[in-house]
Amino acid sequence: MWIAKKIIMTYGDLISSVVNGFNSTKKDMRIPKRYILSVFKKNAEFIMSQKLRDRSLYREEDLFTWLNCIELKKEDIIKCPIVEFKSCKTLMKTKKRLPKILSSIFGYAILMVTTIDGDKEYKVKTLSSYNTLKRRKSFDKFKGNYVYIKDGYLYIPDSEVEAVNILLLTLDEDSDEMSECKDPNLGCISIWDREIKVADKILTPIIQQTLQEISMRFNIPIDENSNLDVNIKTQEK
Repeated sequence: MWIAKKIIMTYGDLISSVVNGFNSTKKDMRIPKRYILSVFKKNAEFIMSQKLRDRSLYREEDLFTWLNCIELKKEDIIKCPIVEFKSCKTLMKTKKRLPKILSSIFGYAILMVTTIDGDKEYKVKTLSSYNTLKRRKSFDKFKGNYVYIKDGYLYIPDSEVEAVNILLLTLDEDSDEMSECKDPNLGCISIWDREIKVADKILTPIIQQTLQEISMRFNIPIDENSNLDVNIKTQEK
């Protein structure tokens, strides 16, 4: 069985690993850090989505991010043009758009949605599966127990809850900034000092793919003698 493990590596470490992977004679060529990051995230999303298909990543909670105290507001159902919203008495919607959530054929990679005290856990559905559930005779007994994602927002039909906690899989480096109840004493953390939440088994292949793509884009040779094994590099720190 494939077991994932989180490697403690910052985005600054990532940039250094990629730059050091190029031939030394070309290292002075300036490649925007943001561009390197965008290529890395694109490759990471693709490979991690493949791992989500075999459900191996769902067992690794430390790869997921908690968004705490995410505030919701009540939608005006009467003015809403979307038919499915009018079939519920109340509809709550997150005030802010959620960070980009990784997904697979099984839907969004969300492990848990709870009330902020943790007493109630909601079941995550797609909008289409939620509409299917509503047509069942037994549905009335479970009203207010479901959530779904639409256009980047989380919705809770037949509920008046004002805030929730969400455990999800995302590569957005500033996703924790959404939490309304974070410790104010922590201050702002530079993007380059933030940790990358990627399993160790796939981090090295993602960096290698990123190197190859940037190498072709800027015509920079890759240093064949460079060590890209993140397991060794993190042990050396």
